[in-house]
Amino acid sequence: MKLLRYSLIVLACSLQAQVTSSINGFVRDDSNGEPLGYANVFIKETGMGAASAMDGYFVISNVPAGKYEIAVSIIGYEMVTEQIEIISGENLRLEFRLQRTVIEGQTVDVFGEAQKMRQMVEPSRITLDLRTIETAPAFIEPDLFRTVQMLPGVQTLNDFSSALYVRGSTPDQNLIMLDGITVYNPYHLGGIFSTFNTDAIKEADFHAGGFPARYGGRMGAILNVVNREGNTEKFQGNANISIISSKGLLEGPLPKFKGMKGSWMLAGRRTYFDQFFRLFVPKETFEFPYYFYDYQAKVNLDLNNDHRLTYSRFYGDDVLEFSFSDTYEDYDIINDYGESTKETFSIDWPWGNQTNSLTWRWLLSPQLVAKTFVANSRYRFNFDLGFSSEGNWASGSETGSYKDKFSFDFYDVLNDNTVELELSWHGLENHQIMGGLQIKQVKYDLGMEF
Repeated sequence: MKLLRYSLIVLACSLQAQVTSSINGFVRDDSNGEPLGYANVFIKETGMGAASAMDGYFVISNVPAGKYEIAVSIIGYEMVTEQIEIISGENLRLEFRLQRTVIEGQTVDVFGEAQKMRQMVEPSRITLDLRTIETAPAFIEPDLFRTVQMLPGVQTLNDFSSALYVRGSTPDQNLIMLDGITVYNPYHLGGIFSTFNTDAIKEADFHAGGFPARYGGRMGAILNVVNREGNTEKFQGNANISIISSKGLLEGPLPKFKGMKGSWMLAGRRTYFDQFFRLFVPKETFEFPYYFYDYQAKVNLDLNNDHRLTYSRFYGDDVLEFSFSDTYEDYDIINDYGESTKETFSIDWPWGNQTNSLTWRWLLSPQLVAKTFVANSRYRFNFDLGFSSEGNWASGSETGSYKDKFSFDFYDVLNDNTVELELSWHGLENHQIMGGLQIKQVKYDLGMEF
């Protein structure tokens, strides 16, 4: 670790020592402050330019000193231009805010965001945004995995499964991530729905093949889901109700303190069949045994212009609870023997995911960006089957009681702890160099108890 730290310091100092100028900064949505990835930032006079990263950051290196007009554009937003002057050796920091617009044609009006289902330069990579996910044909309600199933190379097993079969692989060979955190078995209701609330999604990167080295070896596909960062301008929220669930989202800016600023987002979803039945059917008569719920939270804090902390959390559970009891009495007149017995049968079957992550982004220099990522992902599957019998008996003047109990508990718990360090260098005009390391610890706990 000491060698790595010294290397970073030497590299950062060497970059600062260079006399070449650069233009760097962020591109954001003017309405809510969300970063805009893949925006084109270019200097009109020289033709030099760069594309913003997923977090909105861009760098144009080796810019000659002088006065220029810089333009920023992306489909679905108005182009923004700004007059700048840069001197030799200066690292100019800018921030561009783009306003949404409509692309006008002669016959139809098209919202630019609908064109954002686009294939990137990387082969077999497609990026989906929220508008694409919500407008795609869905089963009952919008679902990310149902949208991905319509992409080339992806097949479905049947109409009742959202599992992804990519180019002949099986679902367990795919890597599913939420804000860079591995999520295991991300399904609700036995695979009918994915575990991600679409209201909280900003975009999703899908790789059907040709995976970057940072994702490791995979035989299936890569799907990285990115949550919204929250509105930096104002507090707002929304709510939706579908046939099977109700969901809501709240977001807003963090209070500014000593130059620090940020935003937050909280979204949740829950089925309501069990609550609906309680309104009309007494609990003692019938209780709906199943429900699922999930929530996603994200907090961003900009400590200053160079440091940002991001906390992301997800929790989702499916719960199947069923209990049945019966009481009966038996009396033998001839032998003067009687007993009263109560038998109870129960099933407690929860399963689901939980993830937590903390990301520290550090702009060591305009050309060098470092990200440190610490995360934990947990998947659990519990099945508890119980049976009990208890009662009282009487034979003549003698009385007594008895109680028998049997239980079977099967559990499967997976814990994934990850630490990552990523370095991204933008010092070359036509190339970006990325490198990093990852330390992962995976623990399995599988067992049965009687």
